[in-house]
Amino acid sequence: MAGQDAVVHFAAESHVDRSIHGAGPFVRTNVLGTQVLLDAARRHGVGRFVHVSTDEVYGSISEGSWTEEWPTAPNSPYSASKAGSDLLALAYHRTHGLDVVVTRCSNNYGPYQFPEKVIPLFITHLIDGRTVPLYGDGSNIRDWLHVCDHCRGIDLVLHGGGAGEIYHIGGGTESTNHKLTGLLLDAVGAGWGPGRVRGRPQGRRPALLAGRQQDP
Repeated sequence: MAGQDAVVHFAAESHVDRSIHGAGPFVRTNVLGTQVLLDAARRHGVGRFVHVSTDEVYGSISEGSWTEEWPTAPNSPYSASKAGSDLLALAYHRTHGLDVVVTRCSNNYGPYQFPEKVIPLFITHLIDGRTVPLYGDGSNIRDWLHVCDHCRGIDLVLHGGGAGEIYHIGGGTESTNHKLTGLLLDAVGAGWGPGRVRGRPQGRRPALLAGRQQDP
């Protein structure tokens, strides 16, 4: 890290289901790992530390959208570990004067995404003739953000964000999981017939108000 002008900290364990089965790796990577990087940034005099986080730290909301000032209310060990790392990063700004900015994004998608994430998971399952795990009745709503747009937003924050601030980066493309599943079924030429979709219980609606990063 010595000699670097800035650090953009993407590294995280980020799968909700795996965090429910075992929280340890999420705490070690997301909280302790962030602390190691923050200490290294201080030690080497890094100019700016961009901490990349998630809308999952807010929990769920029945209507409207969260602002950057909204209190965190995580629902899973994953989101709790990310909320903890956010607070730790901001504390290093207040305590040590480290130039920290935090970004919180909605659901990402794009090329080469790890196949445990919902879009590549559903596509690969459907291509292989397997069922897809649709949560509940599919009415949960997600905002979708292409990875390239996310990176553009992070770059804006890196070069123009205020120290100690939080910035939302949203895609502005909300969809129910049921609608998303239908689009993916159509894309691979499959239907809603038996053996295609199996339900999993869950109900939540994350929704960022991406005021500062409306058009990254």
